[in-house]
Amino acid sequence: MTCEVNVRPDRTSYRCEALAEGFVCGSDEMARYVLGVFWTISPVLALRWLGGRALWIADRLDPDPQRSAWVRPFMLLPVAALAVDRPAELRTWYEDRESQRAAHAHIKSGNPLLVVVPDVDCAYTLSVRPV
Repeated sequence: MTCEVNVRPDRTSYRCEALAEGFVCGSDEMARYVLGVFWTISPVLALRWLGGRALWIADRLDPDPQRSAWVRPFMLLPVAALAVDRPAELRTWYEDRESQRAAHAHIKSGNPLLVVVPDVDCAYTLSVRPV
């Protein structure tokens, strides 16, 4: 009697993570906050989740009145001319289709992807790591 075993080939899975890291006020201690973790076997879903986290962070730092229904006109303040608009950088990264295609090819080929956006008091890191 012959017994065949169905062996499912190993699939690559992806661990996605959103972090905020910065120094604790008044000390030299570094604080790390996990803003979300997601596991998937799809590079498309990994990038979709990363994009959602990028928009989520951007909207908490600087709400976009076109996307956030709760923002009222009196809440809007102009961005200082010399200030770097990090929420706009996150939104631009998410909306750039060519960049998204390149990121998809990068992680699909087995490479990790890191998007690091430094802000005034901390750095936001979005990552996808093949496992």
